[in-house]
Amino acid sequence: MTQAKAYEFLISQPTSVSTCTSELRNNIVISAVADLQGKPIIISCYGDDLWDMWPFFDQSNLSDSGKSFSWLKIPKGFRHACKAIIYRYWRVGIPGSKRPAAVSLMRVLSSLVVFTEYLARQGLSCLSDTKPIHVSNYVHEQREVKRLLPNTLVKNFLPLEILYRFRDEYEDRLGFHPWPDSSYFDIAGMPGDSRLKSVRTSKTPLIPKPVAKTLFNYAENIFIDGDRILNERDTNPSGELITSEAKLLRDSCFFLIGTLTGMRCEEITGIEAHAGRTELKDGNSYHWVKSIEHKTFKGKVEYLMPSMVHDILKTMERLSAPLRENLKDQIAIIESLPDAATCPLLQKRLAQAKADKNRLFLGMHKGRIRTISGNTWQKRLKNLSSNAGTDWPLAPHQMRRLYAWTFVRHRLGNLLFLKEQFKHSSIDMSQLYAANPNQDSALYEEIFEEIQSQKIDIIDSWLSDDQPLAGGAGVKIMKMRAHDFANRGALICETSIRLSLRSTGHGWCLAQDDDCGGQGLYEKSLCVDCGNSIIDQSFKVVWQELYSHQNELLQDAEDLGPGAVERVRRDMSRAKRVLNTLGGDIT
Repeated sequence: MTQAKAYEFLISQPTSVSTCTSELRNNIVISAVADLQGKPIIISCYGDDLWDMWPFFDQSNLSDSGKSFSWLKIPKGFRHACKAIIYRYWRVGIPGSKRPAAVSLMRVLSSLVVFTEYLARQGLSCLSDTKPIHVSNYVHEQREVKRLLPNTLVKNFLPLEILYRFRDEYEDRLGFHPWPDSSYFDIAGMPGDSRLKSVRTSKTPLIPKPVAKTLFNYAENIFIDGDRILNERDTNPSGELITSEAKLLRDSCFFLIGTLTGMRCEEITGIEAHAGRTELKDGNSYHWVKSIEHKTFKGKVEYLMPSMVHDILKTMERLSAPLRENLKDQIAIIESLPDAATCPLLQKRLAQAKADKNRLFLGMHKGRIRTISGNTWQKRLKNLSSNAGTDWPLAPHQMRRLYAWTFVRHRLGNLLFLKEQFKHSSIDMSQLYAANPNQDSALYEEIFEEIQSQKIDIIDSWLSDDQPLAGGAGVKIMKMRAHDFANRGALICETSIRLSLRSTGHGWCLAQDDDCGGQGLYEKSLCVDCGNSIIDQSFKVVWQELYSHQNELLQDAEDLGPGAVERVRRDMSRAKRVLNTLGGDIT
């Protein structure tokens, strides 16, 4: 939000309610903003059934429901104790950690509802009635009955640890440690290295290649038709600001930007007018789109984009222009109201309108123009997928995963993608960082994770007994399979970290500094006997075509003399050996 927070006023509030009278406790201010003179405007107090926390949120894609919490969701017998404990947690955080952000507090409250509702179903009416058997049964239900993922279990078990740590805040308390000599991470099945591995492992499903192609082509065709759609919208006698076709155009542009840049949902919805730019550096053109990143607290960031996104941004600027003008009119109207400076509801609407007034991805919500929330994008993208003729459950973060996968696939394959994407003939991560220090490092971390994941899958397939391998290094790996490894998974992981793996387009190259200088890229048959070469099943079609091509050249080579014939026969012989190993057709 752009509204000023009443920091000094909020800091002056008590950090605990344990010694407060009932009246003082209920009047403690939870959230507030400052007017133009710096005077506080109270939004929510401790005694309110609804804590509206909107002043603490700057994210562009969160709905109003994600910025507030109703204490009526907590069963009545547990409400007062939970409120006192959560307030203390909100003000000071767990010892040794920083205070929770508002979005983290909302997650804790959501999980607290799950736990207290479970206790209520067991017939308990307060926290002090809770026994170790209740906690044990709750853990069992979450892990074995509902079979929730470890990340979800961590979120659901954290509130129990908070209830115990801050038990002195209220006379009704959880009187025992929920898991003595352990932690909620361990109980959730994420101890030590497993926790780190879980963080590094992508949970987002990868859009299958045929589906991705269908979705991209569909969205691109809608975008190409954008001028006609907006011309009809602008000449519509009803004056409708965003028609059904314009919504589909907006959704298509959202998908295209996510796929072409790797931006998260929040960063795409945070794009404002005139966010694109181009710079020329060392003879190379770089195209950038700027936004705000909150997930890793980087703030202002710029994403590298292909030149096509400039046209997409122009289309979105035209599409959102009447909506943005309407927002500016709303701001003027609200500011002209006599109680605008003191009314919490008007202050909330004013802050939201000011935050949205320059954004491109706008929609209508309950009669008001708003930036589209993440929950709405979940529905809109599923609708886009259905309209494209697929049954894939498309979700916002999948475009980022698809971008990382595509980047890695071509990085390990050829440079055509990078050449188109970055207008470079060759490029690496360090060059990207050097090109712009405001790049989102988290995106490149995801790309590195995708690289690591793909390398592990490739190496794992090489060690499989049913995978034939050609090439000098391939032959060595097939012999190595006879050895018994104590920990095959650890071997593969360690190898993937240390191994430099590149694709030549017809095989994998493991060379470090003693390679052939790139000759194998142009004279493919050199890779057949090279000690750094591995040719697996993924390249069988390539060698099939190479063999067929040499077969066609044989007759022409006879016209060029014995040297040409010898060269063609040599390459045919090498291709034939590869195909014999891989099980290809050489008839």
